[in-house]
Amino acid sequence: MSLAFTTEIWDALRTHIDFNDRSDAADTLINLLIDNNYEASDIKDSFKNDKEVLKALKGYTDQQDGEEYEEYDEDEDQEEWD
Repeated sequence: MSLAFTTEIWDALRTHIDFNDRSDAADTLINLLIDNNYEASDIKDSFKNDKEVLKALKGYTDQQDGEEYEEYDEDEDQEEWD
């Protein structure tokens, strides 16, 4: 499904989503798009006029940028057990 079509669907349905639930709906939409391999920059371009989706996207990218992954070192792990 193209982002243009997804944007049209969101535009058609968002007015039917209670204002208090739109942030959660936008978060779900972002997660779905990311899980289906859409790039954050493409999502941003497609939804450039929708503040709920852009806020959800910013939250997602901030969360991803803030995560630090430690590299697993098998030798260090073994030393702890020796």
